Amino acid sequence: MNYRIANFEIDTSLFKITNKGKEVAVEPKVFDLIVYLINQRHRVISRDELFAEIWAGRDVSDTTLSNHVKSARKLFGDTGELQKVIATVRGRGYQFIAAVEEFTDYNKPIDKHVKSKPSRLVKFSIPFLLLTIVAFVFVYLWRPVQLEEKPNAHPYVLVLPFTVSSDEPEKWQPFAEQMTREVIRKLRRLPGLQVVPPASAFALQGHPTLAEIQQKIPDIDYVLEAAVNVNTGQRIRVSADMINSDNGELVWDQVIDGKVNQQNFFSLQSDIAQGVVDSLKLIVGEHDKRALRVFPTSNLKAYELFVAGQQQLSQVSNQSLNQAVSLFTRAILLDPEFDLAYVARANAQRLIMSYFQKPADVLPKVISSVQAALEKNPDSAEALSSLGLAYVFAWRWQDAWKVLNAAKRLNPRLAQTELGFAIYYAGLGEIEGVHRSLARADKLDPLNTELADWGHWALVMVGELDAADEWARAKIKLHPDIGVLHSGASVTASLRGEHQRAIYLAKKGLELESNYPFALLALAQALGSAGQLEEVPELILKAKSLNAYTCPYETAVNYILLNDYDQAFSLFNDAVSSRSNCLVFTRYDLRLSAIRQDPRYNDLLMRIGLDDTSISRYSK
Repeated sequence: MNYRIANFEIDTSLFKITNKGKEVAVEPKVFDLIVYLINQRHRVISRDELFAEIWAGRDVSDTTLSNHVKSARKLFGDTGELQKVIATVRGRGYQFIAAVEEFTDYNKPIDKHVKSKPSRLVKFSIPFLLLTIVAFVFVYLWRPVQLEEKPNAHPYVLVLPFTVSSDEPEKWQPFAEQMTREVIRKLRRLPGLQVVPPASAFALQGHPTLAEIQQKIPDIDYVLEAAVNVNTGQRIRVSADMINSDNGELVWDQVIDGKVNQQNFFSLQSDIAQGVVDSLKLIVGEHDKRALRVFPTSNLKAYELFVAGQQQLSQVSNQSLNQAVSLFTRAILLDPEFDLAYVARANAQRLIMSYFQKPADVLPKVISSVQAALEKNPDSAEALSSLGLAYVFAWRWQDAWKVLNAAKRLNPRLAQTELGFAIYYAGLGEIEGVHRSLARADKLDPLNTELADWGHWALVMVGELDAADEWARAKIKLHPDIGVLHSGASVTASLRGEHQRAIYLAKKGLELESNYPFALLALAQALGSAGQLEEVPELILKAKSLNAYTCPYETAVNYILLNDYDQAFSLFNDAVSSRSNCLVFTRYDLRLSAIRQDPRYNDLLMRIGLDDTSISRYSK
C-alpha cells in the first residue's frame, strides 16, 4: 500500500518516503510511527498504544516518543506549533490529520472511503535495517553540524566500556578501556554521528540494561559493546555488537581474532580498535575513512604508558592525577610527536589545578602542555578547550573568551567548552548564558562528573537557587557516591534556608570524601548558616590539618559567617595570590553579601577583573 500526502509518497512495501520523487531519509521507528498514525487516522492514538505497537511494549521514555513525533512532523514540514499534519490532543495522544490518498502497487488511486485493515508492525530483517540506516546516515554525513541547536540530528551512539575475560584481568583491563576510548575518539571525529564522550560512557560501567541506559541518556539510538577475551595461549578475541536501543534488536556484530606476542602486540591493538570502527560501515562514510586509520603513536612503549596514564586520569584523585601526569610525560619523552599525550597531560594538570593543588603553581604547566599539543596539532579543539576552561578558572577573562571560541569553531560538540562558557557567564552575571551553555553541555555529556559539579556552582553563583537545587538533585541521583556533589549541594540548601537538609548533605559529602578539605569547609558553612557557629572554628582547623590544598576562598566564607571580616579579606588576598578558581564567582556570590559595602571588596573585584570598568570591556 502506498500513501500520498501533498508532495510526499510513502511506500510501505519498500519502506521509503519520497518528496517530489526524491527519497527522504527517515529512521525505521519514525517510519513505523508515521504509517501507524496514517492507518489509524480516523481516531486519536494514545501514547500507551504507540508504546505497545511501535516499541512492542518495551520500556521507552516519553522523551523518546516525543522526539520521534517531532522527527515525523519535521519530515512533512510540520511543527508542534503548526500541527497541520500530526495533531496533539492534549491528555489523549496524537492523530494524523493531513489529507491522505491511498494507492495500490500500480500507483492507482483507490476509494479513500474504504477503510483499510489496521496493519501490525512489520519486523525489518537485519540486512534491510542496515540498508535503511546506511541511507539515513549517508544523507546526514554531508550536512553541516549544528549540534547545539539540534542535538539529535544524527544517530546517537553509546560505546559501553569493553569488558575483559582473562586469567589476568588486571593486566588487560587498561588495554580494554583504551580500546573503548580509541573507538569513541574515532567515531566522534565523524560529522554524521553524535557519540557519547568517554566521561559519560565510563559512568555506565557494570553491564547496564537498556532501561537503565535510556533512563540516564534517553535519546540514545544505538549501543555498541564488546568483550575482550584473552586465553593462556595469548590469543585475543574481541566480540563486538551493536543494538538498536529502541527495540533491542541486533544491528551489527563481528568477532576479531589475533595473537599477542612481543612482535605484534602493538599492531594488534591498533588492528582491533581500527577493525571495530571499520566494521561499522553503516555509520562510516568513505569521506572519513582516512582519518579513522590514523593511530596516535607508532611507539609501543609510549602507547603503553599513555594507556596506564588514562587509567590513572579516570580515577580523579590527587595521587592518581599526579601519576597520570608522570606517565604522560614519560610517553612524550619516548614520542615527542604524541599530541594526544600532551592533551591528556593538560587535562590531568587542569583537574589538579581545579581540585587539589595551588592553582598558581599548576596553571603554567597546563599552558605549557597545551602549547606543546598545538605545536603538534594546531587544530586540536580538545587542547584549546582544556586551556580555555583553565583560563576561566584563573579569571583570565579575555584569554578565556578567545580560546573557548576558537575551540568551539573547531569542534562544537565538546561539553568541556560549553562548561567553560557557563562559568565565564557566571562570573559576569549573565544568567541566560549560564543556562544556555549548561543545557548544551549537559546534552553533549550528561554523565560527566566535572560538569555535574561545576554546573551546579555556575547556577547557584548567579542566584538561580531553584535551578541549582534541581540540577544538584538530578546529578546526585546519577552519581550518589561522589562526595563533592553532596558538599556543593549543601551550599544551595543553606542559601534556600533548608538548613537541616544542608547539614545532612554536607555530612554525606564528608562521609564520602573524609580527606577532602572542602567537605569539612562545606559542613562548617552548613552548620554556621544554621546558627551553630561554635562548630565552625574546629572544622576550619581540621580542614587546614589535612595534607591537601585548602581553598582560601571557601575558608573566607566561613569567617564571614563568624563576622571576622579582617580574617576573611586576609584569606581573599591569599586566594588572589594562589589564583584560586573560586574567585570567578566573587561578584555575584550570595555568601559575600555581608561584605559588599566594605571598600576592600571593590578592591578585590578590581584585582580579579570583575569590577564594573573591567566587565564593560568583556564579550558577553
